[in-house]
Amino acid sequence: MDHNEHTEPRVYELGYHLVPTLAEEQIPAASGAVRGMIERISKDIIAEELPVFIDLAYQIVKTVEHKNKRFDDAYFGWIKFEATPSDIATLEEELKKDDNVLRYLVVKTPRENTFISKKFPSSNAKSRDTEMLAEVAEEEAPAVVAEEAVVAPVVKDELDKAIEELVA
Repeated sequence: MDHNEHTEPRVYELGYHLVPTLAEEQIPAASGAVRGMIERISKDIIAEELPVFIDLAYQIVKTVEHKNKRFDDAYFGWIKFEATPSDIATLEEELKKDDNVLRYLVVKTPRENTFISKKFPSSNAKSRDTEMLAEVAEEEAPAVVAEEAVVAPVVKDELDKAIEELVA
């Protein structure tokens, strides 16, 4: 990747995984080290989220002390900041040297807050919920009722209830 093709500052977001072998009390220091790397190249940190423990979608292998270690979970955090493309190359070199950083990704992003929601239910969870609602509806309603007709009112009622709770 050629980081020197542009010289004007841009907004970037760094998403990173910290190794899960860190103790809970070590997480602030490890994420602070990552933030420090960014502060050395940029004084404009726009937003960030401290690392939280998550299950990984796939196993990540990292060489630690000349041995391959496999990780199924990690601490994930992110930081949005402004920097020049040449500074990103410096940041990447520092991230590669940090033993606590399992994996990272730096992307260009808009300055605006693009945060939508913390969690989305997986498609498996949606299909399980739909199946459970259909089973309950079959017990309470005639067998001829279509699944869509049964599921929609329940979801609408739950949505209305959630809105009322937020407004109150």
